[in-house]
Amino acid sequence: MIMIALIQHVSWCFQRYWSRRKLASLSHELRKDMGIMQDDFEMEVRKGNGVHLIKELCQFASSNSSSTRTRPFNDK
Repeated sequence: MIMIALIQHVSWCFQRYWSRRKLASLSHELRKDMGIMQDDFEMEVRKGNGVHLIKELCQFASSNSSSTRTRPFNDK
């Protein structure tokens, strides 16, 4: 089950990465038609690099390990 979650997380991270890269190539008029504000656009485009991709990929390990530590043990 953990492998399925890992594959899904990696797929999600790469999908977001490529979406941000494609967003950077949109013209101003098209962004305006889509209703994307300039501040939001700049923030998302800045996240479209390899460093941010690696950070998102590593979030799976940190979120998965912290959730297993905080789960209470129910002895039923």
